[in-house]
Amino acid sequence: MKVITVTNRKGGVGKTTMAVHIAAGLAIRGKRVGLVDTDSQGHAGLMLGMNEENGLFDVMIGGRPVEETIRCVPPERYSPADRPPLGALWLLPSSDNTYKIPYELDPGAAFAFLDVVNAFVDAQALDVVIVDTNPTMSLFDGSVYMATDGFIYVTECERLSFDGVAKAIAQMLRLGKSREKYLNRSCELVGIIPNKLKAGTVLHRHNIAHLKQSFGDVVWTPVTHRIAWAEATNLGETVYTYAPDGQEAMDAWYLVGQTERTLAAWQTKTG
Repeated sequence: MKVITVTNRKGGVGKTTMAVHIAAGLAIRGKRVGLVDTDSQGHAGLMLGMNEENGLFDVMIGGRPVEETIRCVPPERYSPADRPPLGALWLLPSSDNTYKIPYELDPGAAFAFLDVVNAFVDAQALDVVIVDTNPTMSLFDGSVYMATDGFIYVTECERLSFDGVAKAIAQMLRLGKSREKYLNRSCELVGIIPNKLKAGTVLHRHNIAHLKQSFGDVVWTPVTHRIAWAEATNLGETVYTYAPDGQEAMDAWYLVGQTERTLAAWQTKTG
């Protein structure tokens, strides 16, 4: 089992959209997937048409058992009717109380989130956990990254968005060093997703070329800005159900494929 965290230190970049579609796509293709929402806005659940619940807070602060808190996402919420999922998707939801976690969590509880993830995995025999993060840096982040095997960084294609990428990634890798020290398990950068590409914009192409010069093959193919992403979100659907034959779904399947290759590479390393 592996944990992949989808992140950015800036709101509105499409981080939750990418996290939900990677998780849903993996489930459609046969993985048993856990999706953990650590953002108090609770958008991961809303995108899947699920009710808002303070699940993560109830588990981490209230002591509620994970198995009572996770929710199985109905297949029709994320998978086309003619393509039932080969796996399954479960959600550990968040809502407005989530922001309180770093204030109420024991400062010494560095492994608290890892304990939650492990309980989630045990409850449903998960293959992979996808974590959607809060864009605001907090003391809780150290606990999240202690549980993270790899992270995916989502960024808009604007130069100002790119400027903070190197610093943010360096910071995450430093947090990963603590994981390696205490757990003897590494944390690595899985991919960078340039999101909301305006295909006809020379400036965006130039910016992405600059990003690739800095980070090489870890920069994934950009996701094109299209209206169906927002339309699907408004309806509490994924693009797999809303526009299964559209370019948006093709872009999403590419991200799923990249994630599958990462999981396969990790499996090869560990035998």
